[in-house]
Amino acid sequence: MQMTYSQNTKPNQEVKRLIELGRDHIIDLALKKIKEQEIEDIKKDDFHFIKVKASDQRILVELGYNVLYLPKNTSYYSGISVEFPSKFVSKSSVNNDGENTTFYRPTSEYIKVINFIMNPDGARTDIFNKGKRWSPTIIYEKEKHYLVDFSARDPELGGGFSKEEIDKETGEVLSTLSGHYARMPEDMFPRDLSGEKIEREEFIEISN
Repeated sequence: MQMTYSQNTKPNQEVKRLIELGRDHIIDLALKKIKEQEIEDIKKDDFHFIKVKASDQRILVELGYNVLYLPKNTSYYSGISVEFPSKFVSKSSVNNDGENTTFYRPTSEYIKVINFIMNPDGARTDIFNKGKRWSPTIIYEKEKHYLVDFSARDPELGGGFSKEEIDKETGEVLSTLSGHYARMPEDMFPRDLSGEKIEREEFIEISN
């Protein structure tokens, strides 16, 4: 793994050291840091993907899910990010009128609903796309239907979204809504004092 550094930024030596130790070591450090803050035991296999990426100043370990099902009155962490060398942990969450946010632990009933929505004919072998990060699909349980929400968005590129309401009993699609996100207007990108656009921090994925 080779990294390129900008001429005006001094590379962080701790980042370089961690990269040399390898992806698995970095993931183990991230899991250890999460466990220090949480009661629940967290394992690699709990997540659909774990992505490790580095700039010349920091490393980000992103752990998350490509598909989530939320029954009524639930709230779950949808992703966790651990930054090195600061060891800062941040979490994102999704909510379906729940009060207490917990780690996502899909039961057999959850998997049954996900298959009902995303794999009704049983033809797909991996509906979770494990090992790769995808824009998440979130299924919300409502009174008489499921709301299936998909969104993929990038400030510089735009993106798309879709929402479907699916009958709980029949699987019939009751309504659909889809659209596109416009890219952020050029004058809204952050700029330095001279008016030049500030480039986004460049990350390279660490794969081994």
